[in-house]
Amino acid sequence: MLISGGIGITPLLSMLNTIVEKQPTCKVTFLHASINGKTHAFKEHVAQLNRNNENVTSFICYSSPNEGDRLGTDFDKEGYIDLELLQSVVPSKEAVFYFCGSIPFMEAILKALRRWDIPNERIHYEVFSPVAILGEK
Repeated sequence: MLISGGIGITPLLSMLNTIVEKQPTCKVTFLHASINGKTHAFKEHVAQLNRNNENVTSFICYSSPNEGDRLGTDFDKEGYIDLELLQSVVPSKEAVFYFCGSIPFMEAILKALRRWDIPNERIHYEVFSPVAILGEK
């Protein structure tokens, strides 16, 4: 399970590309949050990976969709990634979770995963900050 928020898509997209290239039988769900279609980086690339690879499933959340952003076509949920969404898109609670994004985004994801009782050994994240302020693993 790869979960990105905003610019956090950069390292996770690299992971997704590697999985597609080197582990084509590994099932991966890619969940990305962006403000709207105008700020959604690599939108078409991820959509193409989703269309062309049976092992890839992607979901998009827009917190503030534009007038031209169409629910069900451009994005899958208006709002934020939360525990309810994670539980609805993750194929198994036994998944391994990787996430990256802003500190508030990552705190929300970590909190949701902990509420779901995901063990620490299956939670991995990257903080792009000189100070790690997420709760201890």
